Amino acid sequence: MKIKTVISALVGLVVFAGSFGLHSQSTLESVEPLFEYPKVPDQLTKVNMRSNYMVLHLWDECPLDKEAITNVASFRETFSDFLSFFVLADYKEVEKGVKKFVDKVAKNKTNLDTVLGFVDAELFTPQSRHWSDDVYSIFAKALLDNRKVEKNTKEMLETNLKILSNSKLDTQLGNLTFVKPRDGKATLYDLTSEYVFVFFNSDGSVDDSIYKLRLNTDVSTNALIKNGNISIVSVYSGTTPDAKMDGEPENWYVAKLDDMQQTYDMRVKPTLYILSKDKKIIAKSPSVSQVLGMTAQMKAALNL
Repeated sequence: MKIKTVISALVGLVVFAGSFGLHSQSTLESVEPLFEYPKVPDQLTKVNMRSNYMVLHLWDECPLDKEAITNVASFRETFSDFLSFFVLADYKEVEKGVKKFVDKVAKNKTNLDTVLGFVDAELFTPQSRHWSDDVYSIFAKALLDNRKVEKNTKEMLETNLKILSNSKLDTQLGNLTFVKPRDGKATLYDLTSEYVFVFFNSDGSVDDSIYKLRLNTDVSTNALIKNGNISIVSVYSGTTPDAKMDGEPENWYVAKLDDMQQTYDMRVKPTLYILSKDKKIIAKSPSVSQVLGMTAQMKAALNL
């Protein structure tokens, strides 16, 4: 099996987020919607046209701008139904529908605060029913454009958008300076291996320690490092004491990064990015078993 085939198989397993598709992991009991949904005109026969109509008109008869909604469970379920129409709707119509919805709900602070909670819980949280970075970005941009949204909320949205932009698949990871340069390699961009594993450390995480221990003691992984096929970079927060990093494996590189959690997507932990030779992100947060399976196949393919 060719090495690129092994990598492609891994990417198919572990790519997460960034897609427009919504997950449908229903975790709430079914509740009654807030209102009777609009009827789609009969002349709209295509699925995308019917979905477009619902995206644009679902909230027309709901006084989101005038009355605070107290039945939060029904509000959330209706919001979830709203999101479910996005899957089959046209992207531009989704953008229009979200802007129309945001402009309406922003006129009532109570409802706006509730919706902000929904956007985070339903779209930005990996365990949510409708996790989608693309849809989150659409909502974030609409909220940023609205004058009713408070400054601190906008700052949070801008930070999240920056994180998502920096962490998209096929995006080149920013350069990292190594704490202790060796072998003439002082930065991430100096590495010439075919693949680079970048591990972002979370303070005090036992799961991180176990993941790294399994990587460090794996025969295939170490053989590939020695042969120059892969490199591993362990990244710590800029405030981490140097002494805490002394225990990292000698054949790994170590880097520090200020505001690490405000720069890269670390929602799924342990957080490891797999980079191509040109330092573009090709996979995010695979399980350690998936990584070790990949390195075993690579070692076998190279007859190491």
